[in-house]
Amino acid sequence: MLRYLKHAAIDYEKWDACLTKASNGMIYGFSWYLDIVSPGWAAIVKEERGEYEAVMPLPVARKFGILYLRQPLFAQQLGVFYQQPITEEEWVEIGRLLTSKFQMISRYEFNTENFKAVPTTGADLESRLFTTYHLDLSQDYGSIVSRYRKDRRWRINKAKRSKLTIKPSVDIDLMLDIFHLYVTPKIEGVIGEAYEYRLIRQLYGEAKRRRMAFMYQVENEEEQVLAMGLFFLFHKKMIYIYNASTPEGKRLGGISLLVDYVLHKYAGQEIVFDFEAPEVDHIADFYSSFGSVKTHFLSISRNNLPAPLKLLKRLRMKWYQSK
Repeated sequence: MLRYLKHAAIDYEKWDACLTKASNGMIYGFSWYLDIVSPGWAAIVKEERGEYEAVMPLPVARKFGILYLRQPLFAQQLGVFYQQPITEEEWVEIGRLLTSKFQMISRYEFNTENFKAVPTTGADLESRLFTTYHLDLSQDYGSIVSRYRKDRRWRINKAKRSKLTIKPSVDIDLMLDIFHLYVTPKIEGVIGEAYEYRLIRQLYGEAKRRRMAFMYQVENEEEQVLAMGLFFLFHKKMIYIYNASTPEGKRLGGISLLVDYVLHKYAGQEIVFDFEAPEVDHIADFYSSFGSVKTHFLSISRNNLPAPLKLLKRLRMKWYQSK
């Protein structure tokens, strides 16, 4: 039976037990992760014999007194996590629950394993296709590197010729400092310490405590840090969650070397490396150059607000776009 649960009604022990056993479980779905990126989150739960068999986190927010869904930062894919795939009828019921509870869904993204099952017809939901890039690490490193694009191999070799080296790191502050200095000025709308940086610090701290996070830094011969990368690993899925590079690190191919190092380190293991690609052409091109496979996931939205609120939302969007 599927039920909508407000935050206070969710049993965290049952929730995390279900996610741990789920065939498509991802780190994004843990209760502690959701508490950081979407405090007060709700859920749709399938419960059998007193245990959660399937769970769907709902990142709820409230504006103008209206409860709505929005995809949280640093959680690219949510959707339904299950021990056994749910039925077509249950997917239809999920659509009914969503539309009965939320007049507004600004954006909600399902995981890649949900892709072929999510119903959008007859549920008053609009859908859009998004793409990430996956790389199967179960093959040996030689097979992996043979699929690198020629220009990517050249960049990696350039980094090696420049005598760049990789070392483990736990210095999240340094990575954020590099990001703030060299990346943030190129991105509109970054709030910084009051939001994005605070979230990534909290996520790293909690994931590291659970041995689900690791970080590496790229150094030159003078031991100056030129680039850094943060990775989350859970349930045979490795997520490339965050990175930062100095201009010199970018010029010398530091990030290319770092990604290659991680792929080499984990080659031959039953792990899928998820680049967590944004919808940005030059970044997607970089990720695809490692021989990764384009992998789709579905995003849904809905706007059934009263006419005055719809108008206000359109005016707000035009204002943001004009800034």
